[in-house]
Amino acid sequence: MLPEDNILFKGIDSDDCRRMISCFNADIRRYKAGSSIAGYDDYSDKIGIVLSGRAVMVRYDINGVRTIIETLEEQSVFGAFFTFNVSRRSNMEIISETDCEIMFVRRSELTKRCENACQCHSKVVENLLALMSEKTITLSERIEVLSQRSISDKLISCLEIIADKTPDGKTPQIPFSTTALSDYLCVNRSALQREISKLKKEGVLTISKRKFRLLKNKD
Repeated sequence: MLPEDNILFKGIDSDDCRRMISCFNADIRRYKAGSSIAGYDDYSDKIGIVLSGRAVMVRYDINGVRTIIETLEEQSVFGAFFTFNVSRRSNMEIISETDCEIMFVRRSELTKRCENACQCHSKVVENLLALMSEKTITLSERIEVLSQRSISDKLISCLEIIADKTPDGKTPQIPFSTTALSDYLCVNRSALQREISKLKKEGVLTISKRKFRLLKNKD
């Protein structure tokens, strides 16, 4: 995917986009699967844009317990602008799940006053505000999932959100392995597997690899 195809540059033509990427001193880097892309302190003044591949935002608490905060697909944006503040009792890290290409831009470059008051710079700021709004919705969905009392309710809430975002005609797909899904839901992996097996036996859920269908509401 070309940098100008990213949602941050939506509505800006190709030539202007490339000029702005140069003006912003954008840094495009490639990472192998399993690599650490950035720690929280590394991007406190940077915005990262996923140009290709998939990554995850991971939080480690003081005991080393791993929680997946968010999956980052193509068109995703990350940075201190878009996530929770990290306390001294935990740290945050972006890790590549597949080979990734990431473009980094300093936040100060995006938000500084444009000397030419150009329309395309104003459009980038407008897109940035829209992305912040979308992140707020994503974080609200995350809270909705984690606020569920039982493992099965957390799982179903998560799957319903995924299904709602899946385009018509396509089968929804879980963007995690079972281990990663348990980290995302903040539950024990074995307990999650038991709940999945139970829901399948009850006829609530079918799963083939990562593709799934919710057949009826759980009583």
